[in-house]
Amino acid sequence: MNARLMIKQNVILRHSRRAAASLLVMLAMTGLANAQANECNALGLSFQKRQATIEQIQSFNKKPPTADVACASFTRLVSQTNELIKSVEENGAWCHVPQEILPGLQSQVPQIAEGRKNSCAAAEQQRKAKTAPSASPFGGGDSVIGGAVKMPKGAL
Repeated sequence: MNARLMIKQNVILRHSRRAAASLLVMLAMTGLANAQANECNALGLSFQKRQATIEQIQSFNKKPPTADVACASFTRLVSQTNELIKSVEENGAWCHVPQEILPGLQSQVPQIAEGRKNSCAAAEQQRKAKTAPSASPFGGGDSVIGGAVKMPKGAL
């Protein structure tokens, strides 16, 4: 009787070890699946943020922005595109991103950089124009003609 009981215990113990090993493998695979899902979710979120920035820039046709707003938008788009290229290179195959996406993103970088350069140059010119003293051919006067009236200094 004791021998049969020991055999049953050994069988149960073996099955328990196999079940525990299977459980560990399943947990490890679940961890990998979660890591994959997290990376792919982050990649999808990056695509959405970039698309929102592109839509904002495209809305500039309807309502022209200030040069500072345009510069900030193009700067953000350059940053988002570079981060997205890096993410697609690292996780594109893992997340099943179509192969055509990466070359498309890389080909857009020069155009986006050109837009950033132009808008930021315009913003810089506007800042310089605001800080530069306005020279009027008429001298003093009011704000329409040439600035505040200059009062002589000293005794009158």
